[in-house]
Amino acid sequence: MDPWIRIQSALLAAIISSALAINILLRNRRNRLYFLYSLFNFNLVAWNLSDALFVYADSGPDILLKIRSLVALAIPLNALRFFQAFVSDKSKLGDQVFRLCTVVSVGLASLIIFDVHQETELVLRAMYGYIFVALYLSLYFIYRRYKRIESNVERTRLQYLMVSGAIAFTLALLDYMPGIGYFFFGNILTVVFLYFLFQIIIKFRVLDLYEFLARAVVLATFAFVLALIYISLVIWWRGQVDLFIFNTLIASIVLFILFDPLRNFVEDRMNQLLFRERFEFTAHLETLRRQLANVIHVDVLVDVIMRRLETSRRVTHASAYLLEDYGLGFALKGHIGPAPVRRLDSVTHRPFLKRLREQHLLILENLIRERRQLEEYGLLAGPGVMEELEAVVGMMETMNSGICLAFHTEGQIAGFLNLKDDRLREAYASDEIRALMSVAAQGALTIENSRLFERVRERDRLAALGEMSAGLAHEIRNPLGAIKGAAQLVESAGTDNADPEMLRIIIDETNRLNMVVSQFLHYARPIKSNPVLTRINQVVEKTSEVLKADNVGGVDIVLELDDTLPEINSEPEELKQVFINLGVNALQVMKDGGKLTIQTQLTDGRRNRQIAESKSLIRIDFHDTGPGIPEEVMSNLFIPFYTTKDRGTGLGLAISQRIIKNLGGAIEVSSRLGEGTTFTVFLPIG
Repeated sequence: MDPWIRIQSALLAAIISSALAINILLRNRRNRLYFLYSLFNFNLVAWNLSDALFVYADSGPDILLKIRSLVALAIPLNALRFFQAFVSDKSKLGDQVFRLCTVVSVGLASLIIFDVHQETELVLRAMYGYIFVALYLSLYFIYRRYKRIESNVERTRLQYLMVSGAIAFTLALLDYMPGIGYFFFGNILTVVFLYFLFQIIIKFRVLDLYEFLARAVVLATFAFVLALIYISLVIWWRGQVDLFIFNTLIASIVLFILFDPLRNFVEDRMNQLLFRERFEFTAHLETLRRQLANVIHVDVLVDVIMRRLETSRRVTHASAYLLEDYGLGFALKGHIGPAPVRRLDSVTHRPFLKRLREQHLLILENLIRERRQLEEYGLLAGPGVMEELEAVVGMMETMNSGICLAFHTEGQIAGFLNLKDDRLREAYASDEIRALMSVAAQGALTIENSRLFERVRERDRLAALGEMSAGLAHEIRNPLGAIKGAAQLVESAGTDNADPEMLRIIIDETNRLNMVVSQFLHYARPIKSNPVLTRINQVVEKTSEVLKADNVGGVDIVLELDDTLPEINSEPEELKQVFINLGVNALQVMKDGGKLTIQTQLTDGRRNRQIAESKSLIRIDFHDTGPGIPEEVMSNLFIPFYTTKDRGTGLGLAISQRIIKNLGGAIEVSSRLGEGTTFTVFLPIG
């Protein structure tokens, strides 16, 4: 055999092994399994380089043979350590075998160093025999794990590993059998096995391995078709150089034209042939994604997703959660199968939401495997990592979720989608998960478009309302002015027949109606902002002075102000109006006394989806100890003209919310019956 073939195959194997080792180290250097795999690869790199140098020197000086042999004797030790770590074997047998192999390696190395191998060929033959016995022992530890494990998924992975390892080791052994010696064949098979081993390590999911093998089949089929086309166009004219060159050029052009459509055709046909169910589900998801592009309203979005997933027959459990209006939690909006938990609180379930915000995709089996790695492979985890991981796994199990996909908008989670097929542990392959992620991305875009649509509709509504209110106010105020003037004239004239009580009622009701019209105009009129540098604490202090003067119920008003608050660009008079409205509302619900606490502080802006642009916010809390707000009232608090007061206009909170939104902030409310209510104003800094 040409020695250059052996040299080239050895160098190629060394390059690929180096790439695999570096790739796995860059993924996670602290993972013991990854480290041992890279060490095994680097050992094989050293072997291939020394073998290539030995052949290049035509068996050259004896020092090259010694180096080559010493490198080879390290292979059994690294192989045993890696495969034992792969199957988490910590048995006494494993330690005894490793110690025995260490003794044999040291003994054979001593014989080679002291030139005993020059006196007899038995030393080198014993070395090769020992190496392959040790490699087969490595497969034996995999077989031991295979017999004990109950998980069908893990058994399948180990079965793949045993079969491929046995084939690779056997064919590599044949290279050193007398009369055979196809050294390049063993190198190629070893590299293929190492790459397959790499895929098994990083692709824990069996379906990913199926996909890997399927792509290999598709690639081989595609290459065969291209080769067939090329050969059919070129092979007939090999005897005539000019025609051969011409037909080669024509064949290249034909292949260039056919490459993309032919590749797509082969992939589609092979997928339909090998993975018909997956192919249909992916096509189903693509149809769903296109359908979501025409949806505007969020409720319709959830309904379309649930109906489509149900008709796919690939989902037994599904649920969609959307962020509540004030960012306090996520509410269930639709589901398939048994009803999961109805609501997730943003604070209570922070570990789950934090990881979902960072990764956008959570797969339960991967989380469980990560937990097992933390326990078995000795990862250097920080404090609380295991507890957070347990909380995430527990939350997904509570929601009947195998896969969780985030609706990610403007750096925030607007909601998320859960799916599960409890008929299979690994229900969705990687290409199906990618299709699901595209559905989630389109869903997030639909949610964002829905928000923009609502803003535009609100702006148009207010514009029309402003035009209508101007005319309406004019028509109401004219007769009101006449009625009030006549009543005041009669009152001042002191007519004997005039009833003073009736006159007072006319004047009071006229004033009240005038106030309603004024507030209505304020709500409907576009707000013109002229922001100035404002000290929030100063505005709060002025507000408390007004509230104390109006405090007829003996409510205890307490200020808890953060002196480190920065100045912000805002409208102090508008803010004062909002604060007075919130404070007066609190005083009115505590008629028999109580406590109103007004607190200011800095807070993280990332928790509030309505103010995504600001990293830090000023937070102003108005907390009362009143009776609390019923749940049915909470949802209507900011609706114009909605009121629970006998003489209220129903515009105070609506105007306050509009002012704060115009300043780039948000208002949130939380309440517990019998304990009190907290209105919170968030204002951006900068």
